[in-house]
Amino acid sequence: FTSTREMLLRHTARVIVPHYTKRNVISLTPSWTLLSNRTIYSSTGVVDQHLSADTLHNVEQHWKPRLQSCLPVPKPDAAKYYVLSMFPYPSGKLHMGHVRVYSISDTFAHYYRMLGYNVIHPMGWDAFGLPAENAAIENGVSPAVWTKDNIAKMKEQLMELGCTFDWDRELATCEPEYYRWTQFIFLKLYQEGLVYQKDSMVNWDPVDQTVLADEQVDGDGRSWRSGALVEKKPLKQWFFKTTNFSKNLLEGLEDPSLINWRAVVAAQRNWIGDCSGTNLDFRLMVDGVEGEQKLNVWTDQPEFVHGAEFIVLHPEHLVSTLHPGANLEAVNPFTGSTIPVIVSGDVQYSYGAQTVLAFPSVSEAHRAMATQFNITPTAHITSISSGEVTLTNCGPLSGLSLPSARTAVMDQARKEGIGGHHTSSNLKDWLISRQRYWGTPIPVVHCSACGPVPVPADQLPVTLPPMSGDQLASKGPSPLLQCEDWLSTTCPECGGQARRETDTMDTFVDSSWYFLRYLDNKNNTEPFSMEAVKNMPVDLYIGGMEHAYLHLYFARFFTHFLHSIGLSPVKEPFCNLITQGMVKGRSYRLKSSTKYLKPDQVYEEGGKFYENDTNAPIVTEWEKMSKSKHNGVDPGSMFEVYGCDTVRLMMLCNVGPGSDRNWSEETYPGIRNMQIKLWKLVYQAVDLQEKTLPEMRYDEEMQEYRDKLRVARNTHLRHVNYNYSHTRNLAVVIARVNSMIAAAWSVPGQVKRDAPEYQQLLGNILIALAPIAPHMVAELWESFRSVRSQLCDDFDWSSGVFHQTWPQLDQTTNLELKVLANKKEVVRIPVAKWYFDTLTEEQAFDLACHDNSIQDDVLPHDISTKNFSKIDGFEAVLELFFNRPEKPKETMSPEEFEKKKKADKLARKEEKLAKKAAREERTRIYNENLARREKISKTK
Repeated sequence: FTSTREMLLRHTARVIVPHYTKRNVISLTPSWTLLSNRTIYSSTGVVDQHLSADTLHNVEQHWKPRLQSCLPVPKPDAAKYYVLSMFPYPSGKLHMGHVRVYSISDTFAHYYRMLGYNVIHPMGWDAFGLPAENAAIENGVSPAVWTKDNIAKMKEQLMELGCTFDWDRELATCEPEYYRWTQFIFLKLYQEGLVYQKDSMVNWDPVDQTVLADEQVDGDGRSWRSGALVEKKPLKQWFFKTTNFSKNLLEGLEDPSLINWRAVVAAQRNWIGDCSGTNLDFRLMVDGVEGEQKLNVWTDQPEFVHGAEFIVLHPEHLVSTLHPGANLEAVNPFTGSTIPVIVSGDVQYSYGAQTVLAFPSVSEAHRAMATQFNITPTAHITSISSGEVTLTNCGPLSGLSLPSARTAVMDQARKEGIGGHHTSSNLKDWLISRQRYWGTPIPVVHCSACGPVPVPADQLPVTLPPMSGDQLASKGPSPLLQCEDWLSTTCPECGGQARRETDTMDTFVDSSWYFLRYLDNKNNTEPFSMEAVKNMPVDLYIGGMEHAYLHLYFARFFTHFLHSIGLSPVKEPFCNLITQGMVKGRSYRLKSSTKYLKPDQVYEEGGKFYENDTNAPIVTEWEKMSKSKHNGVDPGSMFEVYGCDTVRLMMLCNVGPGSDRNWSEETYPGIRNMQIKLWKLVYQAVDLQEKTLPEMRYDEEMQEYRDKLRVARNTHLRHVNYNYSHTRNLAVVIARVNSMIAAAWSVPGQVKRDAPEYQQLLGNILIALAPIAPHMVAELWESFRSVRSQLCDDFDWSSGVFHQTWPQLDQTTNLELKVLANKKEVVRIPVAKWYFDTLTEEQAFDLACHDNSIQDDVLPHDISTKNFSKIDGFEAVLELFFNRPEKPKETMSPEEFEKKKKADKLARKEEKLAKKAAREERTRIYNENLARREKISKTK
């Protein structure tokens, strides 16, 4: 069969055969088979002219087990390039979102290998969490068994996708070998005073029966996981003091290494807020009795803390909830004095805060509050000396200027461990406690004599006791409370009886450092060695935007902390970021209803959709894939029908990685056409060298086609390289490769046989496409390099496609120097690449000065600033700024104005008449040509 007939047969089979797959149609009868007799060069040594649908399956079957061994081995001194995709939760089944993110990461891993880098491209499993626990309960099995089986299934599916991961770096966060070091980092945080436990009003998920961080509650007050309406509930919880790093995390967003972070930077700036104040801990007294509880208060004026005269609490503050109606007081940690604590909802709190530390002697707003609460201010803490405000009656701070006093208070607070870190009023510490089983155990024991005691590092890991799904079924307090043997232990300090902490850590803790462990995943003595983490930071990080916001914030906190104690060489863990859009499927919903229908329950007529049985109108939309909306797509079925390379091309074409992908098989014909043409071009490159062809029509024709191919190669290759290396827009890469294929397709056979430029262009097409469709291109390259006459010297004809030098532009091709004057483009100057490569700002300005537009419009003015930027192999931009003197306004007399008005009107009328005359002339010529053709036709 031809490939077109095969496609028609397959389409017919899908319609008439229930549960169609390629295999069961083939097995219907020996006489009706869709398998062709096509061959692949790697198996037979024969270059086949036609590309059938089954040929690509044969290609992938041949190359998948061989591809890893065909990848280039980097030189010993090669620079590293760390390509990382966010690791998946092992649900047991890939979805189309996984196909997209891992196709992107694998493409760039191939690309940087071919550039000669030592590429790090690991894969692992974010394996702890509620979904596995809930699934284990539903199926009556252990979460450990459930997770292990799912990992095996998903690993096999990733193999089907053809990804070249470094499987020797594989890890799973649920393995004791991994979470031992998560607990180790917890202990490091604890030692630095960044871990604490306190009563807190928490977000309680009534469905999953666990606590959620603020960031895990959506704008409607619902759980990000279960969708349940979140309740507020007081509970003793563990926290990380992320607010101690607020200012560092905010300033880190200015790091120039953060590329393509715009949306994430905006979100994190909003979360962190303006770090204009600090948190201070006051000792709390309830009805005259001081207990262990502390009152954390935010203020943006810590320099006045000696003049604090009262504290106001919001009615929803935890202290207000726990002690309703009690007489509340607080002990000022700087003065030892006791001040009243008042509960009120009638004052203005700072954004996100539930406390006000009042200084009525220096604040009009606080003085008004004092009047409102019948408090008479008594403190006088400021004076003016030599025109400068200084403190007085403030103990050791007296005589200091306000900036000096602020610094002294912050330093003292940090020294005493009661605050003093720059933070905003709205940012809260990271609540890490979860009242579930399937998570990293918190390495703390509770001793009646010593209180909470961290487990020594040499006793790690604190492993989870084995539990079945039936044991986990009870909700409420932690399931670990059922494991008495595991709970009972000894105190590391006094040796007495103690009980283990039953809360487990939020899974975001596990994923906040996995990228470091990848670099040294076999290390049994430390989480990672300093030698291994020299490969940080991650150069290219890829994942979904819906996961990126929270995870990136927590991962940045971990890395900043590890850097502060000397365990990480970098503060910022990730450089270039690709946050790919969602993959959506087409859904069909009954109009004015929430009922969704399956695709086979609707029909289309006149561009509109209707239900089969009732003819009721259907609303069709592109939505996030889900079972309930019947718009999900099984990647495995796509691989079976099209092959993994074709699915990758379908996923990556037409839209950039940051945009949502509306998944549709209607994309296939365009991809199929590209594959057929490319296959045919390679066949012609080999076959035509064995044929005798007629001479070209005239002597210069061959050279004209060679020049045409050279221009096409440089034009499109420029954009291919730019989009691979800068924009990361693989859709543009595919589009430009398509254009290169079209250029090669358009030349006659003599050129395809004899022109080095044809082989150069075709080879560049294959190299540029190899990272995206590695199996197909590996096969095509084997065919291509079997040509009898190897006319192009750019290639290593004895090696595979992944060992080829990445194509570069000809040194004589022209690149653009764009010159802007006061942000307005003035001219584009062509610059030969050999000169462009070393182009400096001075040379660019010299070139600009030779342009007439620059001479007329720019040089007469005094240029105040010159900015020069250059993207190698693409373009350069020279920005010139100057002050243009304002032209004096022209004044006209009423007579002159009327005269100008009439002249403008006459000019417009003449222009209109000229257009009409031109239109009539074109019509006349057209009619004459039409009559002439009709006359010729009648004569014939």
